[in-house]
Amino acid sequence: EAYYNRGIAYSGKDDFDRAIEDYTQAIALNPDFAGAYCNRGVAYNGKDDFDRAIEDYTQAIALNPDFAGAYCNRGVAYNGKDDFDRAIEDCTQAIQLNPSDAIAHYNRGVAYNGKDDFDRAIEDYTQAIVLNPDFAGAYCNRGEAWLHLKEWDKARADLTAARDMGVDIIASFHNDYTSISDFEDRNGVKLPPDIAAMLTPPQ
Repeated sequence: EAYYNRGIAYSGKDDFDRAIEDYTQAIALNPDFAGAYCNRGVAYNGKDDFDRAIEDYTQAIALNPDFAGAYCNRGVAYNGKDDFDRAIEDCTQAIQLNPSDAIAHYNRGVAYNGKDDFDRAIEDYTQAIVLNPDFAGAYCNRGEAWLHLKEWDKARADLTAARDMGVDIIASFHNDYTSISDFEDRNGVKLPPDIAAMLTPPQ
């Protein structure tokens, strides 16, 4: 437990290598410690080592088949590999085990978004917001999804809400697109000038 708890502390500092060392020690002392496998997976995920993360989440699920968090986290790792179908499968399982998990709905929304299934993505982001009205990331992602559907008022409202909650909506948008014109060219839409201005870095 002490190694496990110290691993949590290191993960909280984004010191993933030390976290992995501590979780590994916890597992050596207790090979059936599903939580240690799951949290080591989170640390690997923090290093973008998605394959090792998936291995650990899978072991956590083998030890505890009702471990909703492990399914959700494995979905995150599959999203990191752009394996959206498996991400959807895992997040759906997490939701079945824990329907009130806003993060699982959010992560399934991310996967649907990755498949350009914006309607379903919006449904999941909306449910995440219903479960956690302060879920700023869900507002941001839903706002970007509305852009694809040319629902300008809804996009404007969600992006504004996310920005007011402290999300850097410009950085979020530019994680996926190099510029406004890149978004418009790739998606065949023309953003209203005010929304384009919201998503343009200051000069």
